[in-house]
Amino acid sequence: MPQDRLRRLSKHIVSPKETSKPDYQDAHSLKLAECLKGELCVRSNGSYVKIVSDFDETYAHGKAMILDLKLLTPFKRDHFYESNEPELLDAENLLFFDMETTGLGGSGTVAFLIGFGSIRGNGLQVRQYFLPDYPDEEAMLEAVRSEITEDTIIVSYNGKSFDMPILTDRMIIQRVERNLAFADHIDLLHPVRRLYRRRLRDCTLANVEKNILDFYRHDDIPGHLVPSIYFNWLSTTDTDLLDKVAEHNLNDIISLFFIMHHISGVRERPADKISEPDDILSLARILERRREHNNLCKMLERFGDITWGHERFDILYLQSLSYKKGGRFPEAVALWEKIAANSTTESFLAGIELAKYFEHRAKDIKKALHFARCAKAICPPQARFKDDVLKRINRLNEKLSRAHSSK
Repeated sequence: MPQDRLRRLSKHIVSPKETSKPDYQDAHSLKLAECLKGELCVRSNGSYVKIVSDFDETYAHGKAMILDLKLLTPFKRDHFYESNEPELLDAENLLFFDMETTGLGGSGTVAFLIGFGSIRGNGLQVRQYFLPDYPDEEAMLEAVRSEITEDTIIVSYNGKSFDMPILTDRMIIQRVERNLAFADHIDLLHPVRRLYRRRLRDCTLANVEKNILDFYRHDDIPGHLVPSIYFNWLSTTDTDLLDKVAEHNLNDIISLFFIMHHISGVRERPADKISEPDDILSLARILERRREHNNLCKMLERFGDITWGHERFDILYLQSLSYKKGGRFPEAVALWEKIAANSTTESFLAGIELAKYFEHRAKDIKKALHFARCAKAICPPQARFKDDVLKRINRLNEKLSRAHSSK
């Protein structure tokens, strides 16, 4: 009978909380704690190793020191989102988050190392939780759960798509938390891509560290090797390279802290933080999408030497359109005339803008026709451009003929 089978099986099922840990497991965990220079935290339902690292204002990560970051400067929400909401973020609620897992996702993936970073005074504190073995997961997740409150603002790198779904799934599976609540989640991958994808192409954390923070890791464990190192520990109790795995996770969290400050600095003081034309264009596109035309004009005016020096007519044309949308037509016309004197796609577009301006605003049909013909001479090969300029020239010729015949 099914009931008999269930009774027989129930004799072999024992709750982990009711079972004392064998001595060899305690020794196993103590060995791990010693290797990681952390504290072994033992609970009735398992144990975990907690590692606490403090960094004061003299700590340098690449080309910047914590002291240089001006921690008292508030972060604004719109530095990291496409929205125009200038809401201030409470730095004390920021929780920098990264973890190492046994795989790339799926129900069997376990987070065996979870790290959090918090701003403490004028420095940074990082707390890491390391899982000695699978039966200890519930205990570790309970400790991790205590890090997150309803006011917490999670800060991660691709954490919305990868880390957080795994963490919430594991908490549900282990019956630690069904609905993990927090105030917000800032995934830095997205603002980094908006600012630097045009130049870097590759926006992985490692590439951003090197090219933006000027931080280079020495003897770092490649991410794809991390799971195998943990599996080796589970099967052999060999602690080789586990400290490097913890260091890898630690550096990830510290980098989040510095990247967040860097992005905020770019948005607040662009002239001090960027100088590459592609980065200037990326920031200009962000301001354009948000319709901050006055801010865009002011920002690009500061970079005039760079944009003209590199002949970045794409940036200059964007600046001219912002003048137009802001009602600053004298500046727009002057810039269109300079751009139109060249032979680029933007020169053609600037010629069309001049034709529009003199036809509709200045009411000078002769000048409008002149600029339309100049644009036709450098027209790009696309059919839509050719059709547009020919229709414009024909219409202007008709207007000019009507004006002459009426005299």
